[in-house]
Amino acid sequence: MGDVISATTKFSTRQLKRERFLASARDLLDSARKEMAAGAFDLALEYAYRGALRVAGACIADSVVLARRKRLPSSAWERLALVGEAEKEWAQTFSGFSRLRSRVMSGIEKVPPAGVAEEVVELAAEFLAETEGSAGLGQVA
Repeated sequence: MGDVISATTKFSTRQLKRERFLASARDLLDSARKEMAAGAFDLALEYAYRGALRVAGACIADSVVLARRKRLPSSAWERLALVGEAEKEWAQTFSGFSRLRSRVMSGIEKVPPAGVAEEVVELAAEFLAETEGSAGLGQVA
């Protein structure tokens, strides 16, 4: 016999996932800022990008629209783009840094420009603040 899960339980599970993602994003952004201050732009870029991915995860976890879909893209940025218009813009913004992040982490590019690393840190912080401020608004479909 199948388990019965109430709508309240499902909602609180989504909220719990969202909060875990956001807590992780805050920690990663703190690390990114520390690495920026230390001049480790490669690590700052990585931590900020991961932080942005965690914020995307929070948006995705909280999305009623995505919860109803059967087939989802494998890319976090492609999934985020399906959540809403604002999220689509964030997905486009961060997917633009994906290639650089990959090149830096694989060692093809040793150190990203300081300005680019700083931009990713600032954008990730802005994305986090906007997402925390929304507190699940606009997620109901």
